[in-house]
Amino acid sequence: MNRFLRAIGAGAAATTVMMLVFLFSQVQTRSQLGAPEAIARFVGLPDQHVVGFVVFTAAGVLVWPIVFVFARRLLVELPGGNDVAVQGMLFGLVLWVAFLILGTGQLTWPFVLLYLFFTLVGHLAYGFVLGFAYERMGV
Repeated sequence: MNRFLRAIGAGAAATTVMMLVFLFSQVQTRSQLGAPEAIARFVGLPDQHVVGFVVFTAAGVLVWPIVFVFARRLLVELPGGNDVAVQGMLFGLVLWVAFLILGTGQLTWPFVLLYLFFTLVGHLAYGFVLGFAYERMGV
């Protein structure tokens, strides 16, 4: 299978898992930590949560998986980089740091720790599934 199609398929699976983590975080925080809302604010449309969801989904399914295909050459050089699931988690960690820099909104103190925790878990899960599914689709 073409490596880009594999990446997009893996991205769909990884985005689904990340959505489930974020859905769980929504339940636990009573909707205080919304990824689509944060993305909508970032793109300058704070009241358009649907736009945030579409951007979130498109990036997770199309953009980041294709970037991952090219980033694997660099990730393999890092400790543990021979395992494609670890490559994915390292990639997810990079995405998490970028998300924190660009997407952190105005959260009140008690929610900052939950925000950091759930977004880290979501990005690591995304990366793990992205790497694992990408590898398995190539078998």
